[in-house]
Parts: sequence; structure tokens; C-alpha cells
Amino acid sequence: MRFTWILLFLATTSCATDPSYQYIRGGETVNQPGVSFVLPESRSWVAIIRSTYEAAFGASDMPKNDTLIVGVRIYNAPLYADKQEFLEAVKKDRGAGPEIGRFKIIRNNEELSSTRSETCVEHKSASKDFGVEAKRGGEYSILETYGMNCIHPIKPQVGVLVELSRKAPPGTKFPEFDAMAKALLRSAKFGEF
Repeated sequence: MRFTWILLFLATTSCATDPSYQYIRGGETVNQPGVSFVLPESRSWVAIIRSTYEAAFGASDMPKNDTLIVGVRIYNAPLYADKQEFLEAVKKDRGAGPEIGRFKIIRNNEELSSTRSETCVEHKSASKDFGVEAKRGGEYSILETYGMNCIHPIKPQVGVLVELSRKAPPGTKFPEFDAMAKALLRSAKFGEF
């Protein structure tokens, strides 16, 4: 009988603690400390992570095996002497990480933004993702990212990453990806913390 009560308790508490997801319509502004942005209009979104320094929203209406994620991260950054030093630091940071064989870069580009008044480095990349087990020669997905790292204009010791990423089987098309990413980056506005 005691075992039955324990199972009943566990079942009841697990139901009570199921996550409640925050759904947001495309086109709505999301406010994070220090930055705000507008979620792409053509999709509905669900908050995957929402904390003071990080947020991730997944498109809720994507085809099977296809994901679309908006990610924002606030991070500590050293003070940089100039824009070129920031560009080199972003390149080094984006290239860092253990070589475990999971990803094979197809293309990658990082350059200083010509459209922002803030110091920002835009990046656009695509990689083969062989999954957690990293079985080269096996099946893989394509991971595309389009984003920017910026020095916060009010607090220059703070960096801000805003990014749209897509993971899908090879050969699947999503022609609006670049336009969605550009609109997301244009929508980013920096404010007080």
C-alpha cells in the first residue's frame, strides 16, 4: 500500500510540474535586459529558454525534422581597442570548441556590419551536423546560422549575440531563411539593463 501511495504521489507531482510553455506570435517584440528584438512574423514561436542572460524561441509550425530557432545571449566581454580587434575575437571565439567530429563546416563568413551604428560582427555559416554520435559517412543534417555579435553601446563590457538558426535534412529548401534573419538582426535594439 505504501508503494502505491508513493507512485500516486510521484504521478501527481510530475503532472503538477509539467513545463508551461510561453507561446508568442510572430511579429511581437521580445524584451530582454539590454536588448529587444522582433520575432519573425511568418511563424508562431514557443519559448524554449527564457532567463536574464539568454533566450531561445523555436518555431512551432515547422515540417518534421526541420527546426528554426531564434537565440539571444548576453555575455561578459573585455574592452576592445577597436572594431578590428572585436572582429578577430569573434572569429576566434566562434572557431573555438572541441573537435569531436560532429560538425563539418561547409561555409562560414564573419565580417563587421555595414548596416549597424553599433560595433557588430555579422556571421553566416552552414555545417554538416553528424549528430551526437558523430558518425562520419552516415546521415547528417544541415545546420545554418545567421546572426551577429555586438558590443553593447551603453555597457561596452557586455556582448550581445542575436541569431537565427535552422537545422534540416540536406536538400530541404527554406528560401525565406536569409530574409527572416536579416529582419531579425535589423529589429535588434539596445537599451538599459
